[in-house]
Amino acid sequence: MPVVKIETRFEPSNLKVNTKTEATMYLAVSTEDSHKSYWCECDINVKPPLSLAHDKDLDLGRTRVGILKGKQKIEKQIKIYTRPNSYADTYPISITAYLYDEDGAIAERVVQEEGIRCEL
Repeated sequence: MPVVKIETRFEPSNLKVNTKTEATMYLAVSTEDSHKSYWCECDINVKPPLSLAHDKDLDLGRTRVGILKGKQKIEKQIKIYTRPNSYADTYPISITAYLYDEDGAIAERVVQEEGIRCEL
């Protein structure tokens, strides 16, 4: 089974309270298996007042990361938006990464919890 590593960072690192703001989440996925290639997809799950769409509530999305060959790292950008009813807190973001092998079967599934802070 491949060893999957998920790294995230946010720009800006904090969101503003009670306004519509956005941040970019940089999602980096890598594997330690140097002999095989894997297709990678990630589910992103947020809770209100966060959204994956700027004009409506969207709490679940999927991004296609791409083909990981050997000890490679691929980075994707995902926009995170706030609704105007946000308050000062840390909001959870759940990331589920799926690695598919050459047969199309799930070779590895990894769940990671992250959080972004809303501040004044």
